[in-house]
Amino acid sequence: MRALAEFIMRGRTQAVAVSVLAVGTVFFAWIGAAAVALVTLRKGSTQGAYLLAWTLLPAGVIALQGSDLGPLTTLVGVYVAACALRVGHWPLALLVISAAGLVLALLMNTVAVEQSQQIADMLAQLAEQVRASNPQVEMPVLNATDIAGMVGMINAWTVVLSLVLGRWWQAMLYNPGGFRSEFHSLRLPQAAVIGLFVGIVLLVSSGEWANWAMVLQVPLTVAGFGLVHALAARFGLGVGALTVFYVLWAMLLPLRWLVQLLAVTDSFIDVRKRLPVRSSGG
Repeated sequence: MRALAEFIMRGRTQAVAVSVLAVGTVFFAWIGAAAVALVTLRKGSTQGAYLLAWTLLPAGVIALQGSDLGPLTTLVGVYVAACALRVGHWPLALLVISAAGLVLALLMNTVAVEQSQQIADMLAQLAEQVRASNPQVEMPVLNATDIAGMVGMINAWTVVLSLVLGRWWQAMLYNPGGFRSEFHSLRLPQAAVIGLFVGIVLLVSSGEWANWAMVLQVPLTVAGFGLVHALAARFGLGVGALTVFYVLWAMLLPLRWLVQLLAVTDSFIDVRKRLPVRSSGG
């Protein structure tokens, strides 16, 4: 990864080559978006916009073909989020990412509604096959609006992944250890938490757009991850403990809610300041 980051930062030609080729594959579009994030974070919004313009060419072709809007919205979301992060605000970057996810959900529910419906029909057929082989299994019935929300959520996490990778590359090359300390101190302001909570409640209570609330849960989850990593460092827990945590988080819904609750709690009481400092000696 370091070699790739160094190659990207070697010049415009190298950065364009990596990002355009990655976006063109669709599957590795998040790598191209991470390149845009790295250049924007290190060299500024103008240089980032130059690279973004090039990467939008293959992303635009993919979108016009009707196959996937994800690369297009991921690139724009990462660029804007990187601009926000460049001025030193992870919370603002995370809010931008949620906004990009909601925009994609809206596009999937309007411009690309046929694609959303096709996915919903495919999942409905799969659910019928599962119920036919095992009637005791209950499968949720999803419509096109539900699918749009899920796509927006997946896109938001893709943008998070790309931005985190770009920031990690930047720290690895120019500020070793900087990303770790920055991530450990990530804490959402109270106004952002209240706004996210209100948005989640409104979406869930609407019924039709309930799945879209998952997009607004992304900043809370990322902030919760930051606190978990900070606590792990404070109590001397290693990579193994964090690996177990992420496996359990992926498997257990209550743990996902707990992580978000931790982020909310931290926003109001600053958990890190209330913890004892770990002794370095015996």
